[in-house]
Amino acid sequence: MTEPSGRSTPSEPNEPSVSLLDAARIMARGGDLDSKLAALVALARAASGGRTVTIHLLDEEGLRLIPVVADPVAADEGAPHERAPLAIDGAPDGIVRALSERRAQLVSSDASGRVTAVPLVTVHDTGDTEVEGVMLWVSGEQPDQTPEGVLALADLAAVAIRQARLENAFQERVDWTDRVANTDPLTGLANRPTFDRMLQLEILRATRLATSLSVAVFAIDGLQRLNDDSGAAVADDVLRGLASTLAGQLRLVDTVARFGPDSFAAICPGSAGSEAAARVRDAVAQLPAPHGAAGTTGLVCGVARFAGAGDDADTLIEKATEALARAREQGRGSIVDAPRSQ
Repeated sequence: MTEPSGRSTPSEPNEPSVSLLDAARIMARGGDLDSKLAALVALARAASGGRTVTIHLLDEEGLRLIPVVADPVAADEGAPHERAPLAIDGAPDGIVRALSERRAQLVSSDASGRVTAVPLVTVHDTGDTEVEGVMLWVSGEQPDQTPEGVLALADLAAVAIRQARLENAFQERVDWTDRVANTDPLTGLANRPTFDRMLQLEILRATRLATSLSVAVFAIDGLQRLNDDSGAAVADDVLRGLASTLAGQLRLVDTVARFGPDSFAAICPGSAGSEAAARVRDAVAQLPAPHGAAGTTGLVCGVARFAGAGDDADTLIEKATEALARAREQGRGSIVDAPRSQ
């Protein structure tokens, strides 16, 4: 069952007019996609005399129609509307044709009314079209053609959906770029530039509030030997496992970062840097040896405490790395505190 034409003439004698001003306001105002589509549905129902209007989005794979807007007035009146996702391969023929042919199609027609599927189609600058979903319009008067107002509002709904999808894609790209810029790709921890920025901020906070602050630098003892004997893939697995353990043993307020090829660092507000380092060391000691590893690894740690206005980020890092060097000399599992400034 196909409509005689994709669009009716713009001057149907008994067709209620669509308020272009109202439609423009819906598209121009802020708000999420659901609220825009709900407003367009209400306008389409009021303008067309339809008994119910619903909108279903086509998923990214093009396999299912996801209901997003069901006319609340029509639902109260008992008009039919689907709430569950609808698989394309099980959809009525009229809906399938509407999606494939990019034009309104009759789905069913009987004494109770006429159901029309209006595809929601956007047009690219190249002239190519893309189907965003479908509007199901149920009319009790069984007109020969879908009113021009319904078709126009379907176009606006398609534009709203495309805009929302582009905005989501853009935000996902921004989030991805931000993660790449601020995290270490191997371990997922903060990278060294992020650590340096956070240390500056925490020093300013500790200075302003006259509170304590510790910096702990962890080195992995035996990583180079493991890399030489067992391969880079095993060494990378060890780094990821240690990073996960480190993050799990520290608090949410602590900043954990990849500090160097075989080292990590943590910024710990408060004075419990040595205690935090001990928790991490003990947890790492309980880790099983990675599959295929020809040796074992462990941690050593150097801890420096913020002494007040005289300490800056470079000074704290220098103290922590000097303490780390002494911990390396003492052997695996050692934790050395840097001397406090007088």
